[in-house]
Amino acid sequence: MTIGLIGEAPNDTDAIKNILVKQYKDVRFISLLQRIRGSQLDSQKMIDDLHIEYAFQKPDLVIFIRDLDHTSLRSEKFKQRNKTFEKVNKVVDRKGIFLLHIYEIEALILTGIDIFNKMYNTNIVIDKDVSTYEEPKELLKNESYKYNESQNAEILNKIPIKTLINNCKYFSEFITKLEAKILEFE
Repeated sequence: MTIGLIGEAPNDTDAIKNILVKQYKDVRFISLLQRIRGSQLDSQKMIDDLHIEYAFQKPDLVIFIRDLDHTSLRSEKFKQRNKTFEKVNKVVDRKGIFLLHIYEIEALILTGIDIFNKMYNTNIVIDKDVSTYEEPKELLKNESYKYNESQNAEILNKIPIKTLINNCKYFSEFITKLEAKILEFE
């Protein structure tokens, strides 16, 4: 089985790949649309490029990874992200799964903050649902000048997937959907 990953930046797709490859050892993960970044994922060029790359790569599933950059699931941005996903999902023959980070992917790092604290010699305390933290990237950067989002894949590789699932509701829901899709394929 091959699963394609589309994200706002290689840091995001690499981080998610590192998480999933440990759990799904028989799955090959590939990055799609690596030259398209951030808001370019909302463009017609992305749709056109995806038609070509999807036909060439032929993944069995495609994970579409986006940051909401907002904490409200009623926001206009949320509606726009879902609208874009619907367009993308049509291109990939409805084989898409949406992983929408409520604010940013760094919320996943907050689920295993003890690992971050050890790596960066910080003392961050997480006292609420990680998806409710606005600007988790800035929280991490404010606590450690050494932290950079290019390190997300390395950090998330050290956090057990069970920790991510147990401490992040939206990620748990994503894994449930992913596992259902994988079972359909088998």
